[in-house]
Amino acid sequence: MLPVDGFVLKGIITDNTKTKMGKDFYDRYYYKYNELGINAEKIVTIGEEYSFARNTAISIIIDNEVIYEFLAQPNDEFLEAVAEESVNATFTYLKGKEKERKYFTQY
Repeated sequence: MLPVDGFVLKGIITDNTKTKMGKDFYDRYYYKYNELGINAEKIVTIGEEYSFARNTAISIIIDNEVIYEFLAQPNDEFLEAVAEESVNATFTYLKGKEKERKYFTQY
């Protein structure tokens, strides 16, 4: 179904990170997201909040719902692995929402 105004924005990922480590994670997540070709109509937000001591918590949020969250570590292998996991969690979440939409009738 086409929207009334004629276009739909898809595949938007916003960056609300605060540190270099957060930006590095965002870059990895963004590339993996595009590799899979997800291109969802929902906006994905990568957020970062200061946590205990000198740690930061990074979260992936869709529709004001946190779908994945972790404490960041300044380790390239860790960021790579967690980016892979979070993209998979995003994909699973979006597929679940797609299935829900098929089962519910909107009035």
